[in-house]
Amino acid sequence: MNEIDLLIFQNSNELVTPSQMYHKIKKEYGSILKYKTIYTSIYRLQYLGLIEKRENGKNIQIQQANIPVASYLKNLLDGYPHLLNKGVFKDTTLKVLLSMLHDKCTAKFIAEIVALSIRNTKRYLSKLHKLAIIKRYKEAKISNEYTWGINRINNELINFLEAYEEFKALQIIQSADKNASLIWLKGIEFLIKTQKNIQQSTFQKTGAAMLEKYGLKLLPGNNFYIYSNRKLNIWDDAFLTVLSRKQDPTQLRYLAYLYYIKQPNQDEFKSKGKYYYKEAMKQVIDLFQYNKETPQLKMKYIEELDQLYGR
Repeated sequence: MNEIDLLIFQNSNELVTPSQMYHKIKKEYGSILKYKTIYTSIYRLQYLGLIEKRENGKNIQIQQANIPVASYLKNLLDGYPHLLNKGVFKDTTLKVLLSMLHDKCTAKFIAEIVALSIRNTKRYLSKLHKLAIIKRYKEAKISNEYTWGINRINNELINFLEAYEEFKALQIIQSADKNASLIWLKGIEFLIKTQKNIQQSTFQKTGAAMLEKYGLKLLPGNNFYIYSNRKLNIWDDAFLTVLSRKQDPTQLRYLAYLYYIKQPNQDEFKSKGKYYYKEAMKQVIDLFQYNKETPQLKMKYIEELDQLYGR
């Protein structure tokens, strides 16, 4: 969304015609503003689901949509009007913000999630940092490494980003399979369960169906896809298998068995676990490093799987 989109959205809290909107915001732009620009912005906002259009013959009126994300956006713009012309609500900027909504992240990780170059990612981070929208944290272990996170002092921004996160995911799901179920959501990545075979490149098949290539032959009853720009590895698929059926301890045992036979790099395993499912990661590490068992995960379960797969 650009500045004109946001002005139109902000001024459509009550029913208004495109002509009335044009005259409302013309003083901001003078002769530069054209009727065509108004209609283009209205189309874009309607496509995003942020405004509703009512038509009665040739008469058209628009109004903010009655959904949480629209309400939170209005509150944010009303409280922080200086953000209107800062490019904060453009698609890529929002993706950068969503990537660090739940956890502090390195620039490298954000670049991977958003599919940007490191150089461009750092440019976005610098801009958002200057606006005090995000904060930079020094990592003690690595002298020249920083992580980035949302400045959580701004409650209106947090409310909007949390609502936008789910709103955007559900929009994308609808375009792929309106009957799909949202299983897990984090920033701009999410996991869905579906009966369909989805061919879109940003939807990558994952979960139990992908574990056969790592030595586990499972028969999943549904298809699971993650919406992501990244290339997945064994630990992405393994943790997503657990997330696909969190109430079934069998999935956790498959994760632990893979850990047992693959002996992963600890940093990578912990990194994936923290991103997807910290509790599952902790249970696996506790079992093998500290001999700490839980009702869901005992060493005898690993031995049973080892016999089943005949290593």
